[in-house]
Amino acid sequence: MKYAWIIVLLLIAGLFIGPLWDGNTGYVLIAVGNYTIETSLVASVILLAVAFILVRFLWHSIMRLVRGTSWGIKWFGRRRDSKAQAAAEQAAAALVNGDYRAASAAFNRSWQLRHDGTVALLASYSAAQLEDFEQARDWLQHAPTPDHIVLAETLFSMRENPKLAAQHEVEIQRLRKQYPQHPQLLRLALRAYESLHRWQDIIDSLADAERLQVFSATEHTALTERAYREHFLALGRNGNSALQAGWRELSRDARRNAAIRRAYLQALVQLQQEEAADKVAARGLKRGDLQLAELLQQQLLVAGPELRDYLQQQLKKTPEDGLLLQAMGQLAMRTKEWSLAERALRRAAELVPSQRLWLDLAQVYAAQGNSAAALSAYEKALRH
Repeated sequence: MKYAWIIVLLLIAGLFIGPLWDGNTGYVLIAVGNYTIETSLVASVILLAVAFILVRFLWHSIMRLVRGTSWGIKWFGRRRDSKAQAAAEQAAAALVNGDYRAASAAFNRSWQLRHDGTVALLASYSAAQLEDFEQARDWLQHAPTPDHIVLAETLFSMRENPKLAAQHEVEIQRLRKQYPQHPQLLRLALRAYESLHRWQDIIDSLADAERLQVFSATEHTALTERAYREHFLALGRNGNSALQAGWRELSRDARRNAAIRRAYLQALVQLQQEEAADKVAARGLKRGDLQLAELLQQQLLVAGPELRDYLQQQLKKTPEDGLLLQAMGQLAMRTKEWSLAERALRRAAELVPSQRLWLDLAQVYAAQGNSAAALSAYEKALRH
């Protein structure tokens, strides 16, 4: 608008200066019926400008008078409300469609027409989705319920900088008690506990996280496995008896949970408790609590008698099972039975080739001193 006025002023100045510079001010002839009016070009411009100002002044005066009446107040109020409602509806539609930028702009138009606290809250949400947390906080100042600001401020701060979790620990605990059914708060709290290595707090919250569907099934399983693994490792550092006691204290359902059982097995393998790891792996496979493919991928098989007996029994039933052959190959690698490992892994590679299998086979070839075969196996692993 500013530039438009500058252009208008320059045109007016040109109308004045041009004719004067040329020595010819020009004229304008206005004929209405039998009447004629002749005036200079400069004077006509001045008259038009004055007329425009007078008309604008009269229009604003009339509108002020109209708005001052009860009828005018109602009419213009309804008009503003109607426009505000239309803008809010447009914003809501954009919000549902995931167009947060359009939603934010429409909510702002609605707010300019009518100050509605609900619109401010929705505008704050839209700004937060765009990660404009400063704007989101500004909108919160217009929220109808001040109590909501504390929770939203914490959520915004945690999303803006998750590393600040330690600074919000006490506040998170208080808000969790106040809003136990809030999924986003629980999600951020779990991420905060994870960054603070508060594994027991995560374990205590896993049931609520599953009930509120805070994470996808895959994310929930990964978090469960990591939290319990770190928990078991912490117990194991206090001795084998403390770790076994912690495992026995779990409910039967928890011990049969695949993620928790894998976490316990990972801790046993890392702490080199192979006898216990052998039993946990073998019994988990027998009951169907563990999957052989996952144990192979994570290299959680140990060369224990119970696990070896289980695999041999299964191979008698299905001698061409690639996963069982790979598992027998890994056990043979642990006991340095390189010839047996080579035969089992080579046959497994023919049945179910995978990157993990080719890497194991390369390691066997390298241990046997067969550098060419080891290099070939590494190349095949890279192609998978």
